[in-house]
Amino acid sequence: MQRGTNAWHGSGNVASDVAYGETRAGDTACNFRLVIEQPHKPLSYFRVNAYGRNASDCQNKKLAKGDYVVIDGELMNRQGKEELLTEIRCTEIVIHPRGDKRGGDGNR
Repeated sequence: MQRGTNAWHGSGNVASDVAYGETRAGDTACNFRLVIEQPHKPLSYFRVNAYGRNASDCQNKKLAKGDYVVIDGELMNRQGKEELLTEIRCTEIVIHPRGDKRGGDGNR
């Protein structure tokens, strides 16, 4: 991944049910909330959007609430009803079994 000012890399647990759909072009799409825990800090939540191959991987591996993921992505802004929302557009995702933070190959 080429690093730039909007590049993002992080890991955490899926904090919501994963919603699947399709883009207007017919590509698979999904989104979910990611929670990041840091010692002595409040929980951080992010909305993650994945498309194409990444969304298909999430669907094929049955990504679910509680799964641990490592994500490379881009920060994207969109206007909410009252505020600017920052979301992560996933460019790469590695899925680990629920609660497994030790690494591994991401396969189930």
